[in-house]
Amino acid sequence: MCGLALSAVALVAPVGVPGLWSVSPVGAVPVSERTATWIAVTSREVALELRAASDLPEAEARGVAARQIDEIASLIAHVLDSDAQRLRTVWADAPVQRKIAVFSALSQVGVPYRLNADAPFIALDCSSLTKYAWAQAGVEIDRGSAQQYARGNRVSRDTVQVGDLVWYPGHIMMSLGVPELIVHARSGERAVEVHRIDSTRLSWMRWVSPLDS
Repeated sequence: MCGLALSAVALVAPVGVPGLWSVSPVGAVPVSERTATWIAVTSREVALELRAASDLPEAEARGVAARQIDEIASLIAHVLDSDAQRLRTVWADAPVQRKIAVFSALSQVGVPYRLNADAPFIALDCSSLTKYAWAQAGVEIDRGSAQQYARGNRVSRDTVQVGDLVWYPGHIMMSLGVPELIVHARSGERAVEVHRIDSTRLSWMRWVSPLDS
């Protein structure tokens, strides 16, 4: 099982103007193909730039791809009705390794969900998405939502960081660094999506870090 009732919105970006968008609140549906493509492609570019800069001192590497990171944060926060400045700040302050993980996950937005699939850019399930994302950051984690949760280091909701894993029985997600904002591969006729977990369901969630500290 790999599903969860979450709040969602459709993203609709004007053609040729990725920095502008309109928002259509709807029941849980995937982002539009055009917007999903923009998020995925831009996030892939960011992840690659960050990986190339991973040998730089942390203070220097944190400035890499700053403009694109701010644009992605602003778009996601806007459509999920969240605090854009908060998300931009969380991402700006995150260690480079955690940024690589989260932007690698976001690079899969729009990729179809398929049970037991482990083919980035083609088809993924919930745990293969998080496994792929952290592998890009140099951290190997197991397949399986229960295994990833069991072997992670527990963190509280108030101390969640970019790239931490968000679990409830049967499903694993990746935190965007704000407790209620996640990217995940959702089951059913769906694809990798960004979502905001409804406040009434946050108490169901458990957070873990794949890192030792």
